[in-house]
Amino acid sequence: MKKQEYIDMGIASGLSHHQIESVLCRVLELSKTELFALTQISSKYIYEVQQLFFKLQSGESEEYMLEKANFYGRDFSVDERVLIPRNDTEVLVSVMLKKINESIDIKNMSYVDVGTGSGCIPVSVVEEMRPLKFKQVFALEISQDAMDVAASNIENHCPGSIELRESNLLSGVFHDDFSGKDLCISANLPYIKDGDHKNMDESVIRNEPNRALYGWSDTGFELYRELVKQCFQMKQVHKMGEIHLFIEIGFDQWEVSRSVLEEFGLRFEYFPDSSNIERVIYITGF
Repeated sequence: MKKQEYIDMGIASGLSHHQIESVLCRVLELSKTELFALTQISSKYIYEVQQLFFKLQSGESEEYMLEKANFYGRDFSVDERVLIPRNDTEVLVSVMLKKINESIDIKNMSYVDVGTGSGCIPVSVVEEMRPLKFKQVFALEISQDAMDVAASNIENHCPGSIELRESNLLSGVFHDDFSGKDLCISANLPYIKDGDHKNMDESVIRNEPNRALYGWSDTGFELYRELVKQCFQMKQVHKMGEIHLFIEIGFDQWEVSRSVLEEFGLRFEYFPDSSNIERVIYITGF
């Protein structure tokens, strides 16, 4: 068959040229440059292509279908066990790197990513910082399914650089020796209020793991409140140095986050996403 016939089939299914190209590249195991050079495609692929077109047409996420998502310039393996990495979370990585470059001394510092999911945050931070590096790097995750995905991404991008542990928030590193050490923590925890479907895309509700989305029934900020409490506990137990906490929040959590952080007497700074919504908070003063 001519390649154009496959393209026409995808257009008839209501798909974009980008989606059609992504399907053909996956099925044929080609890059987009290699696909562009083709004029003919064997008809033996037609059934597989049709099935993937149908999945996209039915609302399945392109990233899950391709089992791949781009984040901070790198491709990460993803499937229904983890959230799809988003541009909003790239802001978290950018803010961390900016602060490390400007004012955070990492010579005596360990780094912990809490609720790591696919592992895209710690992998991106570690890789972007090279040749600089933390004394230790931990990726913590409560879901064994998500840990399997993160393990694959860590092995693919930076083997041996990140220790993956099963953990409820910081519990997995609470008994490590951080005495006298500084600690950098990043977290993109579930922060959507239970049942808050009116502010979510249908594809997210249908396809992505609930455990990684919903933070609590009241404000959605409850897990972050618990994380802040654990930071104070770790500092007291280990007589630690500075703790630098970076978190991603929901579009409607500026007020509740500010209230909680002021309640704990912390210092904090907000950073907006591409839509000028306060999306990331840098927190110190533990």
